[in-house]
Amino acid sequence: MAVETQRERLDPDLERIARANLKELGDIRIDDVLSFIDRGIENMPSYMDLYRRWESQQWAVGDLDFTLDRQDWLEATDQDRKATLWSHRLFFNGEERVTSTLAPFVWAAPTPEIEIFLSTQMVDEARHTVFFDRWWHEVVGTDAKNLGQLLAEIRPDTNEGYNELFYDRLPSTAQRLATDPKDVDAFIEGITLYHIVIEATLALTGQRFELESMREQGSTDRGFYRGFTAVARDESRHVNFGIKVLQEAVRDNADRFAPLIQRTLVECLPLISGTLDPPDPRYITDYGHSESEILQFAFDSLNKRLRAIGINLAA
Repeated sequence: MAVETQRERLDPDLERIARANLKELGDIRIDDVLSFIDRGIENMPSYMDLYRRWESQQWAVGDLDFTLDRQDWLEATDQDRKATLWSHRLFFNGEERVTSTLAPFVWAAPTPEIEIFLSTQMVDEARHTVFFDRWWHEVVGTDAKNLGQLLAEIRPDTNEGYNELFYDRLPSTAQRLATDPKDVDAFIEGITLYHIVIEATLALTGQRFELESMREQGSTDRGFYRGFTAVARDESRHVNFGIKVLQEAVRDNADRFAPLIQRTLVECLPLISGTLDPPDPRYITDYGHSESEILQFAFDSLNKRLRAIGINLAA
């Protein structure tokens, strides 16, 4: 692969979102952040474009102010607290799981440009974990003395879809790459699972509905809104990367990689539905949404990513 030196050119609206600081992110809608992913095949950023975007989008968890968030928490109903904890458990635990399994992907990177980008993603995922750790301490409050204790305390209630994705499939794929970094099939399967299933379909769907609910409630000045929007902007960068990797794999060898990607996705479809299924329907309906609406958004998003890659879900 030739070294990419052409700098990415963004339209003014995307440029504004790309360079927004934490305070300015309070004025930005999540759907505008997601527009980075939907730029289309012709405008896909290069790996080094994505690296440069990472350089310009740095943010610090320590710069967030959770004072208003704490006040909201103290005034919240028991039902609102339960709904928030259910959602945030999924995200917090998920961020730690993806942080802990990403290193083998860096070792298995087939080009230096991919290695460089994946190295930036490791930093992002660790920052996201710290973001939730700080929110849990300063907003909810916890007696946990370290991150390990807190993660054990908040691990999501039994959810077979979530558990299989984050405690079975993702670690086992990472272990395959750690054992043999030259296993290209494992790398492509892992990118499909990590970037398309977990980030593009699950994480960004949850972020979209939670952030829109906060906007409707007039809570865009909260530390969580600003930080979670920054997390979503990071994730949009990661998803662009995953689309590009799989797009190139299908373009180079469709007979080999298209069926592998399709099989991975079909196997994960029930896990996606299971993960997004709340233990109490009111965790969703009380905020003006339905489970079917959220699932529809998730699968519509998935299909858009697949069209960019150049495949569909047909076997």
